[in-house]
Amino acid sequence: MAEAARAPRKDQLQNRRRLLDTARAVFAEQGAGVGIDAVARRAGVGTTTFYRHFPTKDALVASLLAELTGGAREVAARAAATADAWQAFTLVFTEGCVLDPADLRLFDILCRTSPAAAELGYRATADLIAPVVERAQRAGALRGDVSTDDVAAFMRMADSAHSPEQRRLAHAVMLAGLAC
Repeated sequence: MAEAARAPRKDQLQNRRRLLDTARAVFAEQGAGVGIDAVARRAGVGTTTFYRHFPTKDALVASLLAELTGGAREVAARAAATADAWQAFTLVFTEGCVLDPADLRLFDILCRTSPAAAELGYRATADLIAPVVERAQRAGALRGDVSTDDVAAFMRMADSAHSPEQRRLAHAVMLAGLAC
């Protein structure tokens, strides 16, 4: 009879959390080229402990990207539940990038750590945006000549505004230009 899987011990959970939090700080400070030994050392654990939690640097980066995109997934779920296609698109366009500027920079850094990380970042963005783009285009609410990549670039432009007022204006101008 197979033994039921045990929940991780408290110290294991603490080590994992410390590794994730430390990795966020180290990547933000030192960039994409940081090695796992630097993360483990700064977290106060050995590389064996690191590998127990993350078999590769890409696995660590994937966990960090999943944490960073959690809020965007919540926005996507709200958009999917929104009956009107244009309102769903507008929701994702204006709220899909829920990261603060420091986390947005970290997302970009993490996506540059490897081709696999770049693909994960791209997929996370496309999975958020593509459904509402396609839905709004089918409904005739969104211009047919814009792609998911275009919309992602426009969102990043609007979200890079320096103040909430500038961001609201950028969203309004871009949405007006995207609407049919």
